[in-house]
Amino acid sequence: MGALAVPSLTVEQYLALDRAAEFKSEYHDGEMFPIAAVSLPHGLLSVTVGSALASRLRQSQCRAVGSSMRVRVSPTKFVCPDLLVFCGKPALTDEHSDTLTNPKVIIEILSPSTQDYDYGTKFSLYRQLPSFEEYVLVSQTTHLVEVYRRTPEARWLLSTYEGPDAVFPVDSLGISIPLAEIYAGVL
Repeated sequence: MGALAVPSLTVEQYLALDRAAEFKSEYHDGEMFPIAAVSLPHGLLSVTVGSALASRLRQSQCRAVGSSMRVRVSPTKFVCPDLLVFCGKPALTDEHSDTLTNPKVIIEILSPSTQDYDYGTKFSLYRQLPSFEEYVLVSQTTHLVEVYRRTPEARWLLSTYEGPDAVFPVDSLGISIPLAEIYAGVL
């Protein structure tokens, strides 16, 4: 006896379910994937990185948004970054104002259970977005931030910032953030 086929969700069904759910999910070609609960260090880093971004962007046309914002990377793929920054007018998919298509910078706090996904499939999906310029990966176990930057030749260049005295620039936003600031009270 063969396995029963699992019915595929439409994008509209996914969005209706996700908007009504207590916890967010991602969506890939008909399947929903729940977002795992975060650890205390992950949650603290999300707040400290978000605060650092918000304070530095206050006088600019760019805004930082937390994990409540989903990103549509293709017509059938929706992901939920830990933080993102968009500049100018947000490109939203509908009147619900909860799905963006034009992030400039995306930040992921690395978790043991999701870091392979963050480095691999998720980064590949984000690279489909024309507005996407920098990908910031923040370790939750040590003072370490990795930043991938898109070059004018459409290549991605990795820069690593390590140690409590390091400062990581977000070139596309014209800002820099000390690691000591984002890790204060976390490590």
